[in-house]
Amino acid sequence: MRSPVAARAGVVLTFPPGAALVAGSGNIGAAVARRLALAGMPVVFTYHRNEERARLLQQEITALGGEVRGLQLDLEDEDAVRRAIVETAARHGRLHTVAYCAGPNIPFLKVREMPPATLAYHLRADTLGCFRLFHHAIPVLEAGGGGSLTACVSMANHRALETDGLSTIPKAAVESLVRQVAAEEAAHGIRANAVPIGWVGGFATSFDEARAYTAAMTGPEAPATRALMERIMSWIRMGRPGSGEEVANIVAFLASEQASYVTGCLIAADGGAIL
Repeated sequence: MRSPVAARAGVVLTFPPGAALVAGSGNIGAAVARRLALAGMPVVFTYHRNEERARLLQQEITALGGEVRGLQLDLEDEDAVRRAIVETAARHGRLHTVAYCAGPNIPFLKVREMPPATLAYHLRADTLGCFRLFHHAIPVLEAGGGGSLTACVSMANHRALETDGLSTIPKAAVESLVRQVAAEEAAHGIRANAVPIGWVGGFATSFDEARAYTAAMTGPEAPATRALMERIMSWIRMGRPGSGEEVANIVAFLASEQASYVTGCLIAADGGAIL
C-alpha cells in the first residue's frame, strides 16, 4: 500500500513494511535518506562528525512529511554498528533496507605517492566500514524475511582514473563484498547490489561552472587538477554532472519490491562515463 506521503510525492515504487538504515549524510547519503523517507518508510541515517548538517537534514525531511532520525555512528566501532542495526529493527518492527553511502574524503594521489598508512586508513574506514554494516545487517534482514543491501561504489573501478586509487582500491573490495553477499544470501531473501557513481554533485552543476572553478585555481596542483577535470568531462556522454537525487532514485529502486529479482548487479549512475 502506498502511504499518503508517497502519494503526494508521486512515488510509484512500493516497499515492504519496516525501516531503512542509510549510512552516510553527505550529498549522496542525504539524497538517499530523503528519497526513501518520502517514499513512506521510516529512515535512520547515520553521520560521523557533522552534527549540524545531520540536524538540518532531519529537520528538512521531517518538514516534508517523512519519518527520519539521525544517528551519530563511527563505522569503525563494531559494537556501535551492531547496536544501530538491531535497535533500528526493534524500533520499527523490521529492517528491510540498508544502504552504504559513506566513505572518507579522498586525496588525489598516485600509488607511488600513497603512504601505506594512508591506504590502511581508507581500507579500515571504507571497505571494513561497509563490511561491518553488511555483516551485522544480514542476520537481522534474514530474521525479518529478507531485504536489500546496496553499496555506493565508484565508476573509476571500471575506467581507471589517475590519482584516484584511494577511492578505487577500497571500493573494489566493496564491490567484491556485494557479489559475495548476493551469492551467499539469495536463499535467505537478501539481495545485494552496488551503484558505481561518477561525478555527482560537488563544486559545479555544469561543465562551464567546473571550468570556471578550476581556471581560478592557483598553486602547483592547479594544472593537474584542470587536466583531470577535462579528462572526466570528456568521458561523460550526458554532458553534465549528476545529482544526488539521481543516485537516490537507483538506490530506491533497488530497495523496492519492483527490484525483487535483482541481485549481484552493478547499476551505474555516471552519465555514461564508463562506456
